[in-house]
Amino acid sequence: MNKLICKIIIETISIGGFMLVKNCAKCKKLIPYGSAYCPSCKAELDAQRAKRKAENARRGALRRDPKYKRFYDSKPWRLLSGKRLSVDKHCAFCGKPAAEVDHIIEIQTPEGWARRLDWSNTRSLCTICHNKRHNRFQKRRTPGGGQKV
Repeated sequence: MNKLICKIIIETISIGGFMLVKNCAKCKKLIPYGSAYCPSCKAELDAQRAKRKAENARRGALRRDPKYKRFYDSKPWRLLSGKRLSVDKHCAFCGKPAAEVDHIIEIQTPEGWARRLDWSNTRSLCTICHNKRHNRFQKRRTPGGGQKV
């Protein structure tokens, strides 16, 4: 019989029949077919998933405040940002064509909220510079100093 088939099919003494088995996707131990991970790896992965889910929920809650969403969807902001982009067609940082309007003093601060529709508190930026300014899509550093992959 083929060596691979012998590894996959093992006689189960307690049941008296045959049971299909495969390797755990993480540690490569033999586990019953139908599971992806052995119990110890599954517990470890579930803990990691729960930690990531809590972190994503925390970050999402910071970003999705309804007060700011309503502001950015409002007609006064759409008019101001459209006017800013039509006047300042190039990024204030790199000179590429501008695509977004940035608040110089962020609207999450009391002073920024008071100046949210102030022309002098806005500037035109390209998407790359705007993302850099707000540290979006940057690789995070791990506590040990290396980069997280």
